Amino acid sequence: MIDFAERGRAVNQDLRVLDDAHRLGRITRAEYRARRRRLLESLYDPSAVVTARNTLVPPTATTTPRPRRAPAAPRDDASADSASHALTSLLAMRPATRWKSVAGGVLLLVIALGALAYWVLRG
Repeated sequence: MIDFAERGRAVNQDLRVLDDAHRLGRITRAEYRARRRRLLESLYDPSAVVTARNTLVPPTATTTPRPRRAPAAPRDDASADSASHALTSLLAMRPATRWKSVAGGVLLLVIALGALAYWVLRG
């Protein structure tokens, strides 16, 4: 019995030959497509068993419903409401920022600028 990798290599070789024949004008486009389709169908093995892949998601993550917020009441100003809703949606989709790391970066920037100002004014 020929395994899938060997069949794949054989089909790839046949596809290269077919591509060359089409590129050089030995066969028509319709014939090329029909022969290519037959070659690719030869890779399909109906007796092969397809199994589900194991997932890393715990089963409760897919079965537990997520809490949903109630939609906001409609207002008269529809364009401002839709823009506000779009901005809120975009902000909700971005990853949460760790404020400690941001504050630490700002503090380092202030210290570096202070040292630079001291060096410029001193020198």
